[in-house]
Parts: sequence; C-alpha cells; structure tokens
Amino acid sequence: MEKWAPGMRVLAYHGTSKRERERVLDKVQRSGGVILTTYGMLISSWEELGKHRHRPFTWDMVILDEGHKIKNSTKSSKAAHAIPAKLRYVLSGTPLQNDLKELWALFDFVHKGTLLGTCRTFNMEYGNPIKRSREKDATMGEKRLGAEMAESLRHLIKPYFLRRTKAMVLEEKSDKENHPANDQKPATKHKIVPFKLTQKNEFIVWLFLSDSQKQIYSDFISLDRVNKILMTSRSPLVELTVLKKLCDHPRLMSNAACSQLGLDGQDGLDLDDDALAKPANSVMRIDHVEDAVLIAESGKMAVLVKLLDNLKQQNHRCLVFSQSRKVLDIIERVLKNKGFKVMRMDGTITKTQERERRVNKFQRDPSYSVFLLTTQVGGVGLTLTGADRVVIYDPSWNPATDAQAVDRVYRIGQDKPVVVYRLITCGTVEEKIYRRQIFKDSITRQTTGGVQNPFRYFSKQDLYELFSLDDPYTSTTQIQLEQMHSNQRKTYTELDEHVAFLYSLDIFGLSDHDLMFSQEDASHSDVEDEKEIDYIKARVQKAQQTVQMEANMNVDLYDGAAAQGPVTGADQPLLDLNQGQEDINPTQWKF
Repeated sequence: MEKWAPGMRVLAYHGTSKRERERVLDKVQRSGGVILTTYGMLISSWEELGKHRHRPFTWDMVILDEGHKIKNSTKSSKAAHAIPAKLRYVLSGTPLQNDLKELWALFDFVHKGTLLGTCRTFNMEYGNPIKRSREKDATMGEKRLGAEMAESLRHLIKPYFLRRTKAMVLEEKSDKENHPANDQKPATKHKIVPFKLTQKNEFIVWLFLSDSQKQIYSDFISLDRVNKILMTSRSPLVELTVLKKLCDHPRLMSNAACSQLGLDGQDGLDLDDDALAKPANSVMRIDHVEDAVLIAESGKMAVLVKLLDNLKQQNHRCLVFSQSRKVLDIIERVLKNKGFKVMRMDGTITKTQERERRVNKFQRDPSYSVFLLTTQVGGVGLTLTGADRVVIYDPSWNPATDAQAVDRVYRIGQDKPVVVYRLITCGTVEEKIYRRQIFKDSITRQTTGGVQNPFRYFSKQDLYELFSLDDPYTSTTQIQLEQMHSNQRKTYTELDEHVAFLYSLDIFGLSDHDLMFSQEDASHSDVEDEKEIDYIKARVQKAQQTVQMEANMNVDLYDGAAAQGPVTGADQPLLDLNQGQEDINPTQWKF
C-alpha cells in the first residue's frame, strides 16, 4: 500500500480485543479506507462486517487473496459469500487444483452464478467432457469434443480472467526501464540489462524402498481390510495414508505397529490391522534409536542425508518440505547431530511475528544451511530466496501444493539458479500420486493455460491401481519420461557435475519435471466423419445455451434478492495485474 497507494488508510481487523476491532471497523465504514483481515476472522465476524451500527452495510469492494481457499463449500467460502459488496475480486496462483468444479466455485463467488450456471450443469456440460479428453486412451471423437469444450470455456471466461506469469512481469519491468514515458527521464544513460528469471531445474529423484519398507508395504496391501476396500465404496483414505507413511519412514506408524513390525528389536513381521490404523506417535519415542538405524530404515532418508551433505559442502542452502511434522523431527535430529545449523517452521509456530522472525533470520544468516518446513505452513506466503535448493520429501495429491512450495525460492528476486528435488519411491503409491498430479495438471493447462492440447502422458487405468506394489526396483514413469525428454534438459557445467553426483547415490534415475508439457500432443485428433463433427458442434452449442440460460435465471433471482446484498454482475471487471509464475508452472490468476 505504501508503494502503490500512499496516503490510503489501511487498518488491520484482527486480534483478541473485540473493542479495538469494533473501533477499527467503525472508522473505516464511516470515513473510508481498507480493512485487512484473515480468513479465520472472516469466519467468526462475517455478520459484524456486513453491518454498520446495526444497519446493513455494503462494501465497495472485497478482495480475496489466496482465493482458492473458497474452492469448496467450507466455512471460509460461506463467510466470504455472506459479505455484501459491489465488486468482488479473487487472486490465486492455483485456481484449479483438482478439477474444474474448483474453477467454477471462484467464478460463482465473483459472479453469483451469473456466468457459469449451476455447478451440476457446469460439470456435466464442461467438466466431464474435458476430463475424459485428457486421458491417454480417449478416442479421437472424445479428444476433439474435449478440445472444443475447453476452447468454448476459455472464450467464456476470458473477459473476466487475467493470467500473469513471472516472465510477463519481468518483461514489463524491462520495457519500462528501457522505454520510459515521455515525461520521465531514464534512470541511466546506458540501456539497462533486461530483468530475467534465473534458471530452474526440477528433478524427480526415483528412489528405492529399504528392505524393511518393501516387506512392510507388501504385507500391508495383502491384509484383508485392504482387499475389502477394493470390493466396496468405502473411502480408502486411511489405508492410502498408511502407504504414504510407509514410503516416507516406517517409524511414522503407531507405537504398537512399530513393535509388531520388528522396528524395536523384535523378530519378524506380525502385522495387525488395528495396530497399523492407530495414530502414528512412535516418532516421539526415537531417542533410543541410533541415527544410523533411522537413516537405514528409509530409502528416502538415506538419500536425503547424503544429498544435504553434498549441498552444504557446495555452499548451497536448501528448503526441505514435508507434509508430516514427524518426518521433520527425524530429519532435524539427524542433521543437528551431523553439525548442521537448522531453521524450522511448522504448525506449532502460530504467531505471525515469530514466523516472520524465523524467515528473516534465515534470509540474513547464511550459516543456516537447511530450513525445514511443513508444506501446509511453509508452502504459501513466504519469500525464502536465501535458499537456492528445494526438496519435496513427499508428494501431495494436489500438484499445486508442491508447486507453491517450490515458489518460496523460485520467485522474482532470486539471483541464483534453482534446483528442485521431488523424492518419489519406485513402484509405490507415490508413483501413482505423481501420475495423478500430471493428469490434473493437464486439465488446468488445457482450460486456463497457454497450451491447447498438452501431451497425454497417462491413462485413467493408471490412476486406479493404487493398492499394488509394482516392481520396487523400476519406475515405468521414469522410463517413459526419459524416452520423451532425455535430450531437452537445459543444463550447465555445475549442474552436469551435480547430476553425476545424484546418479552415484542409490537411486533408479531422474526425470525432468520442468519439461513436463513442454510439447503438445502430436496424435491426430481431427474428426473426419461429418455426423460426428455435427454432434460435437451441437454439444458445444448446447453447453453454451444451457449455461447461459441458467446464468440468466440467476441474474433474475439475484436481482429480486438485491435488498439482501449487492449483485456482482456478469459484466463486472476483474482485478488488474499481479505477479505470477513462469509458464511451465501453475500461474497467478485474477478473476
């Protein structure tokens, strides 16, 4: 605000003092200005924010930063919808994380159903055909239908959707410096070197399970409870979570499970359903376990420690992200015992001031070579350009989650080449999760990105084989990607030497994640049958008409209810430019 709107009144609406919040709110509602608040405060205070002195109050504008938080029908979403406003804006780097219904939810907030109709109709007319067309085994007709639906959707949202990448922002900065306005003097007599992003290489490091991990994994997927899941409609989330933990470190299991699995000195493997399903708290009891044992029990941990040793020797500073605090407990203990100076941030650090202190300390003090963060806490809203290496210890179901973590380092202001390591175990549920990430990302790119026909890497069947252990010594995904992208890597001498080091570790191989979708699908998707062409045209026209009809009905309904709050009409302008990400990764968006 100080830079872009000097003199504007900006007040914070949060804190424990209700009287102070009431004073701040009354001041802005009476005299104008901007209220900054949190989603948590929005949930608890939406009624107060919609009133002034016991009368309805309408805000001129509501802006949601990290607006994807309202992608589902949560308390945050309901509270945001309840705030009366003449204009609504959404800022998000990841508007579409899992499926197109999330994109619909953001436009529904901005337009109150006056653009894309109901969620059910939108998903039926647009979501399902586009999703089906992204599968590798889609027919030519399905691919053509999906492409036409995606084009129709892009055209529909284009006036209200602004996509900005880092490259675009930097190019504009360069243009302004080199071609100042007529009434401005250039900053220097010499032409300024264009702003540019540093190079980034993202590697998938394909790892092996340790011997104990392989045995435990195989025994678990053979349990009756797992086999029954495949025969029922019950959610497999608990069992999938167990498999993910086993890939990370077997000591993430419960105390009882660790004892039965022979991790506490007992013989043999005697798996028990209930013991495996209990909450994992055994990491709190690792004081008696030697570091060498903790490292050897996990294939990931063994490679990670060697990697971090190498990066420290080369004076690189690294962020390590995990979804589990217990994983960070193990890593922190091992690294500190090896003489590393480690910073850490997770959900236990609740005060904003303390988080800022730790970030600033890491940024200013190069003696901290590793920053440990949970993905949920450290993956958004932080600038950590003091590091130039990032490790994603465990992949997320949501590709945007990992991408946001990477961008704590790879952002404007970074002056060193960045290398990212995503650790994935061969043949396990993690490899299937990664394949699912790519499938989701292809939908995002086709409907909102710059690629109209991104390559179809995997089929739908690949995504359903979660409860199996493929060859743990081979990655079919790595082999496929190696065949496609082996000669496309952008490299330099230091990186070549580092890649050679990586191959000296106990790994299966590397894949270049940053090259994903660097080419379009070369398969021929044109449909020559006139009847099928007519059918596709009719489907697209029907989708447009159906959504438009529902949107018009919602306009009428909302106009009739205007007394309850302001309308955000379909002709509402959307928020102007903001910094985004580079073309290869999910970008910053405005609605």
